[in-house]
Amino acid sequence: MPDFSIDYSNLHVVQAKMHELADAAGSGGATGAFKEVGESTSSERKAVLGSSDLSYAFNLFYSYSASRTKDAKDGLGQLADTFSGVSDTFFNADAQLSSAAGLMSQSLGLDDWKNQKEAYEQWQDDKTAWDDYLEKIGASDYFAEHPDANMGELCRADDAPDFCDTWIDDDDAPDDPGDAPPKPADDPPLSYSYEDEHGKVSVDVEVDDDYNVMKESSTITTPDGQSYTSVTTYDSAPEYHETADGDRYDARDYTMETTYADGSKTSTKVVINEDGSGTMTTTDQDGEVTTVTRGGPDEDWPEPEDDD
Repeated sequence: MPDFSIDYSNLHVVQAKMHELADAAGSGGATGAFKEVGESTSSERKAVLGSSDLSYAFNLFYSYSASRTKDAKDGLGQLADTFSGVSDTFFNADAQLSSAAGLMSQSLGLDDWKNQKEAYEQWQDDKTAWDDYLEKIGASDYFAEHPDANMGELCRADDAPDFCDTWIDDDDAPDDPGDAPPKPADDPPLSYSYEDEHGKVSVDVEVDDDYNVMKESSTITTPDGQSYTSVTTYDSAPEYHETADGDRYDARDYTMETTYADGSKTSTKVVINEDGSGTMTTTDQDGEVTTVTRGGPDEDWPEPEDDD
């Protein structure tokens, strides 16, 4: 199947030009004396033209002309709005896919930062335990003078220091933690922004004290100003469960507020059960409510059925 692509900016240019054409059609080309007489009262036309019959004929001609151009103006305007609607629809669909495609904690680098922070803090704890142990067995001064020494190699030597006997007999001795892993930045990455000739993507998150993402905000904007914004707020910290296959899923509830390219807004409430099934309820800006359900964590949310 061939690829199908739409340039949102070009569609908006077409829309603008079509509205300009509609405005031109709305005037019917009437200017000057022709327009002035056409929009006059019957008595004013009679006074100008000097004849009731001629005034009536001119009024009939002008009315038909205005009526036809009004139809053209309305039709061109509707066609222009169709171009805009197509552009907005495809843009909103693409924006939804981009917003849901892992742009949050992974693209921000928050997950990597948390892993680095955990590894570094674990190394600090292990280093403290090791230094305390060296102090306990009287090896601190030696390792301070020989920072690259390895306890195993050192204690296998014929002239091993006296503290090696203690270390060899100690089954509970801590391990040497080795060199420090990379130290992460003091503050977690909570924002992401990317911009090129196709537009801009901005992502921001808010976290709790354990650096769990509690709120996600993403905005996608095209060069000509089309914008899609999604704000997701979670009701709690992650509630992880596993499927029978061992896959992990998050069962916490959340609310998503979406603002589309045409300015319309929807609010979606998602409730997830422990088994991964759930209910998604969406309310549009007119108050219309649609509800869909899924049977488990591996199922996609179905599209709501249109009312006939």
